[in-house]
Amino acid sequence: MLITVNGLVLHERPAGDKGRFIDVLTQELGVAEVFVRGAKKATGKSTCVTQLFSYASFCLEQRGDLYYFQSARPIRIFYGLRENLDHLSLASYFAELVRLAVPKGRQENMILRLILNTLHYLTEKKRDERLLKPLFELRFASELGLMPDVLMCRRCMDYLPEKLVFSVAEGCFWCEECYHGEEDTSVFPMSRSGLEMIRHIVLVETDRLFHFRAGGETLDVVSRFAESFICHHLSMRPRSLEFYHSIKRNGI
Repeated sequence: MLITVNGLVLHERPAGDKGRFIDVLTQELGVAEVFVRGAKKATGKSTCVTQLFSYASFCLEQRGDLYYFQSARPIRIFYGLRENLDHLSLASYFAELVRLAVPKGRQENMILRLILNTLHYLTEKKRDERLLKPLFELRFASELGLMPDVLMCRRCMDYLPEKLVFSVAEGCFWCEECYHGEEDTSVFPMSRSGLEMIRHIVLVETDRLFHFRAGGETLDVVSRFAESFICHHLSMRPRSLEFYHSIKRNGI
């Protein structure tokens, strides 16, 4: 049976002497593993459209639970990511998160839209990568059903305290007055502006998700919190994340 789906290539790996497997995020199939024949040939017709971060309309042959590449029409190939190692490594981290966390067979329109928009802003340099990283991590967690509780202080129900403590493990916050040093090593002291930034990321409509600015200490704290939150609740720390941090540390 032939099917046509729009999808983004998240990963590629060799299969034998002449073939290659690619993992493709689609709206209809979730993350689908696709076999591409002859993909190792430099002049092969499938080489460009099946490479990492290619977004295309794929024609696939389905045989049971297996998918075989037949043809594709490119929609957008994010070439610009390869011009900046920071951006390429960050995009690889996003792709690995999606590949490892999104179940096969689950419809994923919102996650597909999220990663495509994030890659667009990253490629076009329209948003700082330091902003895009926590934005993607927290919104991705929310789309998976892991949204942190950002409504009010867990004890006194204060909606917008001046200072607060946010727990990664509990996924909630307490105002400074209500937090009594509970034995939780995953807490992040945070300001009101940090809470407002997290609320925007996890609650706002998709069309307005990227329409805000942040910087300074607020962005630094939220960034550390977002990374800890996604790694804790997915019980993983992707190798691509370590690679991204090594590049930033070494200034490559």
